[in-house]
Amino acid sequence: MTALTLVLGLILNNVSLANSVEFGQDATGDPNAVKVRGASGFLYSERIVLTVAHVIGAENPGSVRFWGNENVIYDPGIVTIAGQKQYKVKTVLIPSTYTKPDYANNIINDDNAVIILSEDIPMTKKAVYATEAQMQRFAREKSKVELVGYGITHGSQRSSLSLINNRAPNKLTSTLISPEAVVEFYKKYPNVDWNKINKPGVFGIVQHRELQQSHICDGDSGSVFFVEENNVRYVLGTTGLGLINNNCPPPEYAYPYPSMSWIDPNSKLRDLLKTAEKIVEEDKKIESAVAEALRIFESRKKAEDIKMKTITCVRGKLSKKITAVSPKCPQGYKKK
Repeated sequence: MTALTLVLGLILNNVSLANSVEFGQDATGDPNAVKVRGASGFLYSERIVLTVAHVIGAENPGSVRFWGNENVIYDPGIVTIAGQKQYKVKTVLIPSTYTKPDYANNIINDDNAVIILSEDIPMTKKAVYATEAQMQRFAREKSKVELVGYGITHGSQRSSLSLINNRAPNKLTSTLISPEAVVEFYKKYPNVDWNKINKPGVFGIVQHRELQQSHICDGDSGSVFFVEENNVRYVLGTTGLGLINNNCPPPEYAYPYPSMSWIDPNSKLRDLLKTAEKIVEEDKKIESAVAEALRIFESRKKAEDIKMKTITCVRGKLSKKITAVSPKCPQGYKKK
């Protein structure tokens, strides 16, 4: 499955993996950004979180099993996890075609992951996956593209990276450019052999450090690019795919051109998401049936409790109390 993942760098020998927002805006309280194992994710629906497979450690099957048995997700937009409600992870879906990214050689195979939860996280901002036609319109209208990630905001903070992420989320803003404009963009830079890269049809999101535009940095892996319209967030894709250079220094590299993330409208993340939605639908049907059965049982039990009567039965000096819907004295006893 094709992932909208963030490939960082391959130009010349200076390659860096871009994963967090530099020059971003504080986004504490964001309704969709969630912490995922020290990195980032996006709350797509009450029980579905989008992220990337390398954050899960999906190259190791044991890590995927661990996520399905032991991990939790917290409410979106928080800074610290201390004292926060935990939402149990039920399972994680990873494309069968995923392999660990080789950023040095610009090789990324379907770096996607969908986390399915066992219970709902309350949603305050609806999200839908943008169609290719919508992406074309967003590019044509120069719609504002946003991304909210839990990564560091400067390379000097790399020493603070850990699986326990107590950082605030930060927001990146940019615009989407059409596949045709992506090709024209790379024609300006002779170091980029677009024919060799062979990524036809991808849209682009430019981030320019030199102009201090917000930029991806370490820890933002798994966050999602989106366009918000009428209080709905239209998902374009996750961080990952693209040529990302001079990302979040130090170290400092001198590149004569800005970085770009790619958005693949034909990403197989769509298929992964459809599978997840079917699983959630089935889970909720089962839960609803169980809840209804329990309601009927409790209702009947309550009705029976209401109808219960107690009588006293005697035989000589012996007496017994009998409680039942229609109590009767045992043989040899008479009702008092």
